[in-house]
Amino acid sequence: MPLGRAIPLWQDGVQFDASTRRSSVDGVVEVDVVIVGGGYTGLWTAFYLKQLAPQLSISIVESQFVGFGGSGRNGGWCSAFLPMSPSEMSAEHGAQAMRFLQDQMFATVDEIARIAQSNNIDCDFHKGGTITSASDPAHVERLRHYIDDWHAAGFSDADMTWESADQISQRIRVSSTLGGMYSPHCAVVNPWKLVTGLARTIENLGVVIFEDSRALSIEPRKVTLQHGEVRAKWVVNALESFTSQLPKGKRKIVPLYSLMVATEPLSESVWRSLGWNHRETFADGRNMVTYAQRTADGRIAFGGRGAPYHFGSSISDRYDRNTTIHGRLEKTVCEIFPQISDARFTHHWGGPVGAPRDWHAFANVHVDTGLCSGGGYVGDGVALSNLVGQTLAHQIADTGDALTRSALVQHQSKQWEIEPLRWLGVNSLLALTEFADKVERRTHRPMKRLLALRDGLLG
Repeated sequence: MPLGRAIPLWQDGVQFDASTRRSSVDGVVEVDVVIVGGGYTGLWTAFYLKQLAPQLSISIVESQFVGFGGSGRNGGWCSAFLPMSPSEMSAEHGAQAMRFLQDQMFATVDEIARIAQSNNIDCDFHKGGTITSASDPAHVERLRHYIDDWHAAGFSDADMTWESADQISQRIRVSSTLGGMYSPHCAVVNPWKLVTGLARTIENLGVVIFEDSRALSIEPRKVTLQHGEVRAKWVVNALESFTSQLPKGKRKIVPLYSLMVATEPLSESVWRSLGWNHRETFADGRNMVTYAQRTADGRIAFGGRGAPYHFGSSISDRYDRNTTIHGRLEKTVCEIFPQISDARFTHHWGGPVGAPRDWHAFANVHVDTGLCSGGGYVGDGVALSNLVGQTLAHQIADTGDALTRSALVQHQSKQWEIEPLRWLGVNSLLALTEFADKVERRTHRPMKRLLALRDGLLG
């Protein structure tokens, strides 16, 4: 079966040509703050800086166009959950720091809704919560353990709870469920509408955005571009996975590819058979990450990991399409939702997400050099980028806010291995995860030792 359109669903119908592009940097620009990267991290940082220190002059430089990276093509999960579990955060930072950061994440989902509404950003925001369904007995123990971890950290059923098979089926009628995990702390958005609406909002606040302005190097007080440079007191690296494309960034963060498919708009009768009336985000309980949403125009948008890591932390447009992985995603969608077996898949796309060595997000500001950086979302960036942007802005504006002392601040992950060890290691982790799922489907038992081995390799 031929693949559908390569363009992300969210950008379908958008005109991309010279007439729609913002101007590029040509020569020398001098400002108070320069932000490298026109995605969520950079835009949110600029937005909050204009709230906290409106006198600052701010420019954003983007190599392609606003929302070109993960911000304009992701799965649209505005999720309050971090790449790190509560127990992992508590072990590293202490229970109080963990609780503060997680409470801030809970608040961030509603903060994004508030800003979107107050600035007329129509991004199809809907807060229906999130479901992870156990479709195999092997998933049940793992999901229950995860919920127990949250409860042991002081959170309640109001934050994270187990629901029976009947309860899950009342929400979404999938082919098979043994129950699952539900949390109200998640919303869906159209990521392209959010990123472009946010860009217009900050431009109205006086932020200047340059497109087609690729950064060649990021240094204290200066960003060197292909056709000029920007000098500033503060230089913010908001490139996330694309930091790996800088000469000094290849070992700081690894670009892991996540791929997506989307169906055609489904009929009302199909939606009646599916339920899904509250547009909860949905994931299957397998080890390899999956994520889905019911879009505002009545499609299923479904994504997953499993695409290979490319040698040398390479990023390329051609990696956005993978016939094998996209075919598996289609098959998985039809297995979970057999009601849509006759539907066409109209879009296939993908892109990289940024993974630090310890799966830990960061919001770092160095006063002595003016160098700042934020990222490390491992696919959880729609909401987390907002909190990172707030945290960076409070540090730059020197407000003394509690955010400037959170567990995100001044976090330094150890570097990834050199090649070819990095290529061997990352792809081995992916292979172990896929193998664990295959064994669990056959034996219906959780592969604890194998997954412990995988997690130990990450440590």
